[in-house]
Amino acid sequence: MILMTEAEILRQRHEARVAKREIDLRLMDLHRRAVHAMEAADHGESVRQMALQQIEKWDKGRLCNPKYVATWRAILDLPAHDRQVAILRDDAEGLSLRQNSPFGFLIVRENE
Repeated sequence: MILMTEAEILRQRHEARVAKREIDLRLMDLHRRAVHAMEAADHGESVRQMALQQIEKWDKGRLCNPKYVATWRAILDLPAHDRQVAILRDDAEGLSLRQNSPFGFLIVRENE
């Protein structure tokens, strides 16, 4: 059995918090890009429709908590400004929503 010192435990906790913060920042960046893409005149509606299709897959396959399915559907049905506010909200619920994002397809497109 390996015993860690209190300093090692604190260091690991700090590293975990830093790593989590970096993930949260990348998720926020992804969702800022999603908001921007949905505002684009040439393809905004197609981005919103692709997100709705992802949500539909979650729902049919029971791949995501129904709470997130319902919440994302409601958000994507909001007017543009309200949708932006809901997607980028900086609270625990906003963070939780971004961790269950229907915009993963934007990452794939970005890396192609």
